Amino acid sequence: MPDVKTQIVLPLSRFYASSAALRRRTAGAARLLVDLVYPARCVHCGRPGQLLCDRCLSEAPRLGRSVCRRCAQPLAIPSLCGSCAFDPVVLSTTLAVFQFGGAIRAAIHALKYSDLRSIAPVLGALLTTDPRFAELEADIVVPVPLHRKRLRTRGYNQSELIGRVVARRLGIDMSPGMLRRLVDTPPQARARSRTERAAGVRDAFRAGEGASGRRILLVDDVTTTGSTLRECARSLLKAGATRVDAIVVAREV
Repeated sequence: MPDVKTQIVLPLSRFYASSAALRRRTAGAARLLVDLVYPARCVHCGRPGQLLCDRCLSEAPRLGRSVCRRCAQPLAIPSLCGSCAFDPVVLSTTLAVFQFGGAIRAAIHALKYSDLRSIAPVLGALLTTDPRFAELEADIVVPVPLHRKRLRTRGYNQSELIGRVVARRLGIDMSPGMLRRLVDTPPQARARSRTERAAGVRDAFRAGEGASGRRILLVDDVTTTGSTLRECARSLLKAGATRVDAIVVAREV
């Protein structure tokens, strides 16, 4: 006969499990109802029909191959920028699809600051349809993490939402817990120089054991100088990763 503890704990665990599933179903139904009552509008121009309309998307400036291969800074010819040429090789490549501005900036801000999670698959799809995406090789996708305080405030990690699309398209797993953010660093936009940005995230991340022997693809929404991506890569390589690349929606130029 089950003891009293088992009689209490098992029904409670089942209740909480079913409650979590019910909450997810209820949230999904609520979002569907909102979409029906308030049809999607472009986050940039307000035109109904799409969260990011074709016209705004066509006008969004893209970054091609004439960039620094490590930090995606635009260059006259594909090579290494002056800073990356003298840095130790930590991050092998960074693929940035757009310049950070206009409709792309509006979309990223809506995702991060207006709880518009439904636009994350749109941004993820833009990454996976870039011609350079097919050149990526990785064993696992790792989103750039948020500090637990910011995660509690926002309720989700936007890079993880985008990373789900990337991992699914590559046919590999995503590991949100492989990398932890130890320091609640201030927004990088407040730092002006590359040196200040690098100092702001130094030793801010720690990688887990799952990195050993793996080629890792970091995913983030936007990068400025690549300091955060490089520091993430440094932690992953220290934990045994064989190679670290990155893919981001946009780069500030």
